[in-house]
Amino acid sequence: MSTLENHFETTGPISLKVEQLVGDVTLTATDDPTTTIRLTPHGRAGEDLARRFTVEARGNDVVVLAPRKESFIGLPFKGSVDVEVDLPSSSTVDVRTGSGDIHGSGLLADVQAATGSGDISFHEVAEANLKSGSGDLAVQMARAGVRAKTGSGDVVVGQSGGRVDVASGSGAVHVRRADAEVKAKTGSGDVVIKTSVADLDLMTGTGDIELGGIHGGAVKVRTGTGDVTMAVAHGVAAYLDLNTVTGEVDVDLHQVDGPGDAEARTSLAVQSGSGDIHVARARASIA
Repeated sequence: MSTLENHFETTGPISLKVEQLVGDVTLTATDDPTTTIRLTPHGRAGEDLARRFTVEARGNDVVVLAPRKESFIGLPFKGSVDVEVDLPSSSTVDVRTGSGDIHGSGLLADVQAATGSGDISFHEVAEANLKSGSGDLAVQMARAGVRAKTGSGDVVVGQSGGRVDVASGSGAVHVRRADAEVKAKTGSGDVVIKTSVADLDLMTGTGDIELGGIHGGAVKVRTGTGDVTMAVAHGVAAYLDLNTVTGEVDVDLHQVDGPGDAEARTSLAVQSGSGDIHVARARASIA
């Protein structure tokens, strides 16, 4: 089936809005100030669906809108359309799809993305707000912060310079480096944070929590059934409040009366129903 292509002479970063029924959305940010939109139909009635899309540009405001579901009431409808957009770097994006993956590469500004069922991933953004009914969510780099929520799927954040607020009903949460506060909640899944420098508020119903390098901030951890492993960076004084109902507590830190000349301080408050708690020094520095 043929691809429909639209080319707009935009002059710089755009404000893009995409509303999709069924199909993937792929965004590629480049240094070219122009914008190109491709609609690729699939399945029976896919071409008719693609021709009914609204694709318009008013200055640097660009919209790609699928026809409303009401347009197909009483008609046989089996088809989908993939949307591909080449857009200028640092553009603002608002993408919504009923069913399909959303992927973005290159540098984007503020991103809003939601899908009923599908994965969402972005390479580099200023700030991201991501939602999926069932799918994985991933941001490699966020300069300002990340909000992400999925019913069933993993949440992965490579690095964030701002606040991270993420939740998964049944899936793991993984943050490589957090330079600001992190709040993470999962019903059934592990929470792993490799490096942190600020406050952490973490909760899991059934899953382990692993903190690879704590460089400061107040750490609050709650888990129903799962082990908690925390590594405190060298030069950081730690105040401990560790409690587990049916597990064991193991602390491999040198005990002193006060913080002394420690470079930074952290407080570790852990409450576990049935899980072991282990605290030790981190093996590596912040990276």
